[in-house]
Amino acid sequence: MAGLSTYLKSMQQQSADVGYAILQAGVQGYLTTALVTAATGADDLITDVNAAVVAPGGESFSQRNSIARALAVGKALGDLSDSRVQGATTVQSLAELTWVTNDPAYLTGHLGPNLIP
Repeated sequence: MAGLSTYLKSMQQQSADVGYAILQAGVQGYLTTALVTAATGADDLITDVNAAVVAPGGESFSQRNSIARALAVGKALGDLSDSRVQGATTVQSLAELTWVTNDPAYLTGHLGPNLIP
């Protein structure tokens, strides 16, 4: 399931950016499969990110805040509604609730939008 189909083009890019933040959270250890599976909504995910203890060198105050803000944006957009979050079982499946899957770079594992077509 991708991002909501009612989004305007600009909202699709914002949704994709939320997806990339989720993927980054998984790579850096802010979110895990166990945390995603246990989450009942975006607020739980934000709490998890803010409480996460990540490997030395993997932590950045600005990165943590950026991921938490992205989750809040995903909630506001509707991508991370309670029912959609509860259906996610992995960090990847959580990210795939956004428009990140429409970016060709997504398949390469690159953690950023494909700005050059």
